[in-house]
Amino acid sequence: MSEPSLNPLLSKVKLPGKVFQLPSKGLFYQPGILADTVKDGEIQVKPMSALVELKVRSADLLISTKIIREICTECIPEILKPEQLISRDIDALFLFLVISTYGFDKTIKAIHDCTNSTVHDYNVNLETIINDPRNQVLDHKDVLFSIELDNGQEVELRPVLFSDSIDMLLMRQQVAKKEVSAPNLITTQEMEDIVVRDIMSVIKSVSTGGSDSVKIVDSKKIDEWIRILPKRYMDLIIEAAIRASDWGFDFHVKLKCKDCNEEFDHSMELNPINFLSG
Repeated sequence: MSEPSLNPLLSKVKLPGKVFQLPSKGLFYQPGILADTVKDGEIQVKPMSALVELKVRSADLLISTKIIREICTECIPEILKPEQLISRDIDALFLFLVISTYGFDKTIKAIHDCTNSTVHDYNVNLETIINDPRNQVLDHKDVLFSIELDNGQEVELRPVLFSDSIDMLLMRQQVAKKEVSAPNLITTQEMEDIVVRDIMSVIKSVSTGGSDSVKIVDSKKIDEWIRILPKRYMDLIIEAAIRASDWGFDFHVKLKCKDCNEEFDHSMELNPINFLSG
């Protein structure tokens, strides 16, 4: 039985991908999240087809793990479970997709805060962003992501996962909708749940301390612990989490205003719909 012939139309439109390194260098991932072929977080990113870009432009990817999975299947197949990626790596994926598809030069829209300023197009070289992942601190991640409280308990931190960021976003959206329609019905419990969920997203484990210390990873037990945590301990954990999150691509760029000629800082929009359209 003869094998089906290959479609000759595909040979000139199937473009090779580019290799990029995830800002995390793959340091936080268990087996099965990335393919076995991935070393040091280096992945191959294929250019987007017109249909893939249509999905990106027409869907709110920040709250749709389904769409993220579809895009990774088609363009970044070495990522097996994208919903379990760190949020900073997900941000990087959209940057990689744009570069792989269109190259390093990108036109963005921005406006300076000078008098009578207007929106202008500016050209940005995305290579300057990916050349500075600011991830050298991750070589000391065991120290960076650990904090010992003066009661002997040790908290092991972690970067925020994409799935956790979605959960937190949905919680905030629900409370925001309720605040508009029925502000008097928002409960203290709902507000507490948001705070606890935020803290939970950066905690991997809590050790009980002492000679017979036990490492607790059960989310329900950690949740209960957070709810009775003294404020000074809460503040220490938040401060440590902020320090531990100071890595990854910096999406701020310097532009020269076309109205007043003054240089100003501009933060590039990470929402994939806006990022692709400029």
